[in-house]
Amino acid sequence: MLSTGGLNRCPLPAAAAVATLLIGCGGENVVTPPPPPPPPSTLAACANFTPLTLAVGQHQVVDPAQSQGCVRVPAAGGQGAEYLVVAASTASLVTSSGVSGPFLLRAGNPGGTASPSFARTEAQGGERPGGAAEAFHLRLRALEQELLREPGVKAAPAPAPGVLAVPPVVGEVRTFKACGNLTCSSFVDVAATARFVGTKAAVFADNTVPTADTLLEVDYQELGQTFDNRLYPIDQAAFGSESDIDTNQRIIILMTDAVNALTPNCTGGRVVGYFFGLDLITTGSQAVNSNKAEIFFTLVPAPATANCSAYSRNTAVRSLKATLVHELQHMISWNQRVIVRGGNSEETWLNEALSHFAEELAGRQIPDVECPGFSSCRSQYVSGNIFNSYDYLSDPESHFLIYPESSTGTLEERGASWSFLRWVVDQFAADSILGSDMTPALLQTTSRGANNIVARTGSPMTQLVPEWLMALYLDDRPGFTPASARLRLKSWGLRGVWTNPADQQQFPGGFPLKPDSTGGAYSRAGTLRGGSGRHLRLIQAANGPGIDVQLVRDATGAALDAALAARIGVVRVR
Repeated sequence: MLSTGGLNRCPLPAAAAVATLLIGCGGENVVTPPPPPPPPSTLAACANFTPLTLAVGQHQVVDPAQSQGCVRVPAAGGQGAEYLVVAASTASLVTSSGVSGPFLLRAGNPGGTASPSFARTEAQGGERPGGAAEAFHLRLRALEQELLREPGVKAAPAPAPGVLAVPPVVGEVRTFKACGNLTCSSFVDVAATARFVGTKAAVFADNTVPTADTLLEVDYQELGQTFDNRLYPIDQAAFGSESDIDTNQRIIILMTDAVNALTPNCTGGRVVGYFFGLDLITTGSQAVNSNKAEIFFTLVPAPATANCSAYSRNTAVRSLKATLVHELQHMISWNQRVIVRGGNSEETWLNEALSHFAEELAGRQIPDVECPGFSSCRSQYVSGNIFNSYDYLSDPESHFLIYPESSTGTLEERGASWSFLRWVVDQFAADSILGSDMTPALLQTTSRGANNIVARTGSPMTQLVPEWLMALYLDDRPGFTPASARLRLKSWGLRGVWTNPADQQQFPGGFPLKPDSTGGAYSRAGTLRGGSGRHLRLIQAANGPGIDVQLVRDATGAALDAALAARIGVVRVR
């Protein structure tokens, strides 16, 4: 397993109602009766099912629709026992607001009742809004899918055989179209000059940029050579090739303060760079705004303003490397799916997961000596994923794995998607560290989202999601040895990272996932969201009684919404 080598990261229910004496319109005394009491929180339905018998380390995934939501664990022996239960929604359909629905998870000893229910309110947890940068990138992914739905729109075809490449030359001046706002509903013209042309990168600099701490020739060289020698080979090996619709055999990196202008108020985040599939479109109503070229847009160094801190040349060059390896995956994905195969772009949650995985690949493969200013290249390229997954694990119930179309791009969602893909590669790739035998197939297909994952793994999401959620808690748990590799991560020792005293300032809460625990009476109401769930520990003392667990919609015992595709993961921990 791999550690990061140091990280940088720039009410209880109301009292029962009493009868109220009211004076009617006619002056008569009218007594309003109290509301009927709620049905008892009984687990009697579970008595009809046989308890699970699991050896320590074994797990099982249960369909609550087939068991009235019940899972039963038997009485403990003389050593006691412990189980982890995960209530999960495995819904993988992308919708406007996301697939979600209410749940009640309750437990009790056989013949007993669950404790009174308490609910989690959005004020106690809920989704943390994403920053401007995350929202902007999700907007671009949504716009790309809208482009492809327009009649007559075609992605640019590959150049005809025998067409000679005409690469840019240093000193060449061109005018480009760049997004003019965070919705990319307007565009601005950018005149720029080629400052570096290498084997794959052509770095252009805006002709009108702030002059304070401006980029030097050595910076263009460093950025271009890192792209040529490190970032491009890593992404190409992992995902495949990009297009070349402008027949110059180069990818343009346009450094412009038009990107800085996208976020004049940096308190909500700062856009560092982006790729937009529109630039590879040649027909349709928006083709006039297409650069008809393989191009990335990045910010430039800028002085401090009232709402943004200064962005130095060193910071710009260092931050752009991770951005470029991330955005290059999006460009390759567009070529492989849209241009080569005539399909649609990847669903956003998996598209972003793959780009965050590209960051990890760079952190693993680039020598630390090439990452000055950081404790390691893992810190430079991968820290964001570690922090995002930490934030997700602090409250997985409150966040989606399968992003809704209306998502603002929360960091927790990005942490969930990277973590899930990382676990999938661990389990199903022969090269479980780099995934080089699996990741190309995830792009070189017209299959999308969960269907793409299922096609590559041969396992349904109803099995994958609960196993991943169990692994998130159990991986490297002291004293626990899983019977199946599905309950661990092969590539990371994240528990060790998050509990390392050296990183206590970064992760003051230690290991982030802290499930509730019970020896019997328990009840919790909440919301299941697509691809996520709720963890619960069942702890039995020596010779303790069995425990019945039931996952239902509410206190009436109604079944969960079918759209949730709910599952219960159970593993015996000791």
